[in-house]
Amino acid sequence: MQPSAPPADRSRPSAPRTRPVVVQHSAGRPGANGPLTAVQRVLASPLAERYDFVRMHQSAGNGGVDPALLREWVRLLRRTRPDLVHVRGLQNEGFHGVLAARLAGCPRVLVTVHGSVRDLRQGARSWRRRLLTHGAEPATLRLATHVATVCEYAAGRDFLRPYAGKFVGVVPNGVPVPPDPTAARDRVRAELSLHPDDVVIIAVARLTWDKGYGVLADALRRLSPPGGRRVLLVAGDGPDRAGVAAALTGAGGAEVRMLGNRLDVPELLAAADLFVFPTLHENLSNALLEAMAHGLPVVASAVGGNVEVLRSGGGRLVPAGDPDALAAALAGLLVDPAGRHHLGQLGRKVVSECYSLDVMLRSLDGVYGRMLRR
Repeated sequence: MQPSAPPADRSRPSAPRTRPVVVQHSAGRPGANGPLTAVQRVLASPLAERYDFVRMHQSAGNGGVDPALLREWVRLLRRTRPDLVHVRGLQNEGFHGVLAARLAGCPRVLVTVHGSVRDLRQGARSWRRRLLTHGAEPATLRLATHVATVCEYAAGRDFLRPYAGKFVGVVPNGVPVPPDPTAARDRVRAELSLHPDDVVIIAVARLTWDKGYGVLADALRRLSPPGGRRVLLVAGDGPDRAGVAAALTGAGGAEVRMLGNRLDVPELLAAADLFVFPTLHENLSNALLEAMAHGLPVVASAVGGNVEVLRSGGGRLVPAGDPDALAAALAGLLVDPAGRHHLGQLGRKVVSECYSLDVMLRSLDGVYGRMLRR
């Protein structure tokens, strides 16, 4: 739970500053969450030539207030004296980031809203859920000087209305758009022992029931037996792994492969034919955008940012928690290669124009610029 700072991070130089110092806060393990992926992309981007970035990261979450972590972060912030601290997320990790920034006297603290614990279906009545919903999350927003969201849906949430005066805009998640998403297809399919005529469905999400894996299992059982081999790749890990694996095993005659947490998701996407995302709630999923950037048609639940991403094309939206609707959408695409290709190309166009890495970086640079001018 201690913060880590890689050698490339920059502290405040002794000479007069030539660039603003911006702290990038993150939490979690690589490949396991979208906000951390966004931070890694920002640090490796051309914005590193406009700002002196300092990393403030914790590899694991915490169950309560962590005084040792706060002391470490306050010391880091007082030493670097940043012009701006960018905290990602509202939950316990985000609360620690904002609190440390305010204790250190940082003048500008931006919180990006990626989701809320209030959306979780599991543990809805637990004391920890109530503590985060009514304690840590509102406190994080009150302590922030500025607030942004990753999608239009999140910007319109009721719980953000009291902080409308702090709102500085939408900074959408952005993903690289590969010039040739099929370049690695044959090699990766061979490595996975996939046959040329296999129809491969891929799901990339944390292994919790909130991501709709139970709905997916029920939907697969409603599909007609496949004429050829049907393979479901599941990339991700989480607390419900065993239950999810048991629910999916043998569903609809599909061969299910539980791949665990992966750092090579783009290559897995290149090997697939269809992306499925039956989540019960969502803000803006990096996995969804990456699948579309790789030209995969999408079947996703009509929740949160999924709706605004797919409103211009690229896939099929189905009601959340409806296995019949999910099965019908999957069935149509599984037997229609031309339809899959058409939707996939539309999806690539949507991501290129609205959710590319360049779009995210321009939006972020604009928000930083407005905050620093103030």
